[in-house]
Amino acid sequence: MKYWQFFLYLFLPLFSTAQIAGKVATQNNNPLPSASITLHKKNIPSIIAFAISDKDGKFIIHYTANTNDTLELNVALLGYSKQTVFFLPTEKKDFQFVLTPEAINLPEVKVKNPPVWQRKDTINYNTSEFKQAQDRVIGDIIARLPGMEVTPGGQIKYQGKPINKYYIEGLDLLEDKYGLANNNIPADAVDKVQVLENHQPIRVLDSVSFSDRAALNIKLKNNAKLKLLGRARLGMGAAPLLSEDDLSLMLFKKKIQFINTYKYNNTGVDNTRELTSQNFADYINALQNGAAKNDLVSLVQPQAPPINSKRYLFNNAHTASINQLVPLNKIYQLRINAAYINDFQQQESHTSSRFFLPNDSVLITENNNYKSFLNRIDADATVMANSPNYFLKNHTRFQAWLPFAKSNITGNTLLAQQINNPFHNISNDFRLIKTNKKRITEWSSFIGYVTMPQQLQIQPGLYSNLLNNNSPYEAMQQQASLKNFFTDNYLSIRKRKGRWGLAYKVGANLQSQLLNTNLQIKQNGLLKNVADTFQNNLHWNRFRVNTEGNFTYETERIRLALNLPLQWIYLSANDELLAYTEKRNALLPSPSASIMWQLSPKWSLSSAASYNQSLGDINSITNGYILKNYRSITNNNIPLPENASGNINVNITFRNPLKILFVSGGVNVSRTKSNLFYSQSFSGSLETLLATVRNNFANNLGFSGRISKYITNWKTSINLSTNYNLGKRQQLQNNTVVNLHNTSFMFSGGFTTKISQKINTEYNGTYQNYKTKSQLSKTATSFKTFTQIFAINYNVSEALFIKLAGENYSINSTNSRQQYLFGDASVRLKPKKSKIDYELLLNNIFNTTEFTGLQLADNIAIISNYIIRPRQVLFKVSFSLQ
Repeated sequence: MKYWQFFLYLFLPLFSTAQIAGKVATQNNNPLPSASITLHKKNIPSIIAFAISDKDGKFIIHYTANTNDTLELNVALLGYSKQTVFFLPTEKKDFQFVLTPEAINLPEVKVKNPPVWQRKDTINYNTSEFKQAQDRVIGDIIARLPGMEVTPGGQIKYQGKPINKYYIEGLDLLEDKYGLANNNIPADAVDKVQVLENHQPIRVLDSVSFSDRAALNIKLKNNAKLKLLGRARLGMGAAPLLSEDDLSLMLFKKKIQFINTYKYNNTGVDNTRELTSQNFADYINALQNGAAKNDLVSLVQPQAPPINSKRYLFNNAHTASINQLVPLNKIYQLRINAAYINDFQQQESHTSSRFFLPNDSVLITENNNYKSFLNRIDADATVMANSPNYFLKNHTRFQAWLPFAKSNITGNTLLAQQINNPFHNISNDFRLIKTNKKRITEWSSFIGYVTMPQQLQIQPGLYSNLLNNNSPYEAMQQQASLKNFFTDNYLSIRKRKGRWGLAYKVGANLQSQLLNTNLQIKQNGLLKNVADTFQNNLHWNRFRVNTEGNFTYETERIRLALNLPLQWIYLSANDELLAYTEKRNALLPSPSASIMWQLSPKWSLSSAASYNQSLGDINSITNGYILKNYRSITNNNIPLPENASGNINVNITFRNPLKILFVSGGVNVSRTKSNLFYSQSFSGSLETLLATVRNNFANNLGFSGRISKYITNWKTSINLSTNYNLGKRQQLQNNTVVNLHNTSFMFSGGFTTKISQKINTEYNGTYQNYKTKSQLSKTATSFKTFTQIFAINYNVSEALFIKLAGENYSINSTNSRQQYLFGDASVRLKPKKSKIDYELLLNNIFNTTEFTGLQLADNIAIISNYIIRPRQVLFKVSFSLQ
């Protein structure tokens, strides 16, 4: 204790303290608690001592009194003016502060979403991050989103797989014709694009039947949900007289959604593509039931060249559509979709087709002046209910297509050909799914009727040695008519026990068809039949019973599925004219299995294996000859075709929304077997296809990969993709079995980048290499193409935009090399605070007038020369309702 006392006496003078007291109040003498009081040396920011006023506004500060400097006392409280006093340590130590209220100006804080972010199974793309000044519609933005791809036909893919739904504010307005939304919804109206991964569109099956496909949902800005959107545009131009006009009106409210459009142009833009259905599975189902258009006869016409259709398409097209969705109540919705197309197209081409045979080759050259006319009506009415307890959908469809085409051909022969091939379809598809505590029950019924009366006329008459005893005649006419009634019905029961899911399905399918064909010749102005062997009067009935067992096992990371369908088919075919009768029954299993494994939150692996068996259709057993086109005639006096195919694929995907990186890759192996060979034989330019009973195999191995990355700091999207395929198949040529080997390789890379606030660029390059080799040839036939598409967009000001774009095509074959360059330019002016903008376009700046393309297919090499649209100028005026 003596030591501590000695210490205090020695050092206490160095730590002598002082006290400051006071009160903080308002002008009305109301105390102000929580005020901050700080003590400093004058003009020195470091704090000597501090205090906080209590509930009565009072405070006390203790500090070390070891200075004679002037002191500074500051009082501050949020919402009040700051006060400061200066004093000497020897002055008074009791202060009264009166604070007056003072407004506070807070600095502006901007909250900005990242370009891409994920919440559970939903990936959100902030469209403002990816939008460029030149973008008009949402399709322009979707095409450059990382992980997304839009094919030339308008199909949207996510991680390499087609999407299964396209929603607008959570509603399915367009079914699978979502090109109407992509090409018409204004880009400025969209807030974000959402990808719903592993999306099950039917809510009652959400926890029972999983999906490996994603859906797309368009989220609009708040102001876009409350008003009418749309655009009206008028365009006029020259070389020749050009016009491009359209009107679109859209509304997306909770109680109603609609997109209504009308478009006309003769500038080469193919507006009919946005009315195309993108659901390939529905098309296959319709094809199997006979509900899809499948022409019995056709014209020989130029194939579309591998370039943008606006370069070669000479058209005069009107398209109109009405699409309306009305929620009837909280559960039921009514949807009406209708479209009309009036389209005229023409094309001039020169084609050289060489058919390589075991001991020879056949060369056919044609100059083709082709014209087609189409009137088409599609109308759909759908009633839907999609709740957690039940799903109901009744879809009624009517289609009436009235196509007509004609062409004049010069080359190996001189002739005129024309075709009428209308198509009428009316069908109804009903589906009901209900759930209770024990099971989910599903009923489905699909019924329809289709007619296809078709006629092919050719002048002058050909193949007189085969059809008219070597006597010349004026014309030939192939009549063909197919009538088809079908119905497909099934009942399914699903159960869920823990992680296991069980589904049992039984169904029945009936198809009844009548095929009539007759080849006639015109001589001395009169039509007469050729012979009974050039006619068909075939009655076809097919009855099919399906049973199916589906087993699933699901955890948080693994999903397994095993599907065991079995179908029993009974069919009968009868042609009294040709004394042909066939009855057949078969039991065909088609098992499949799949696995999805979520390796981590970023990595996933999926694999599927399937084996499928099928029998031919009515077109595969026609005993009478049919003239398919002016240089192809077929006869199928053969047993019913039997086909079997096996397929295995493995896919791996990686996605990191935080780093905006998407990667996918896969391998696919397939093998098909048929019991028939179709052999080619030629008599001049007439190709005859005859079938021979003999096992026929085809094998294919394919690899694919895709990388998509967005670099935020550079405002740059980068996409890389590749495909490699190896194919081997057999063909019967002049009674000789020939093995054909096909190899194809594709690599594509592109980017979009924002160089500055005013300049952005786009580039995409695609390299393709295709080879085909027959065992009879020493060297392979091959061709290579390299396509580059690029654009520079310059925003001169907020009102003025300039775009320069180009396409370069390089085509190399064994004997030739072609280079083609196309250039376009546009200037757009949009005055401030104006809903009208003006655009001047110059297309095909270098006035490229022709294009030569090369196609290889097994033993056929086709070289085609096309007429290209000339240089053209177009002036457009657009009015926006936004």
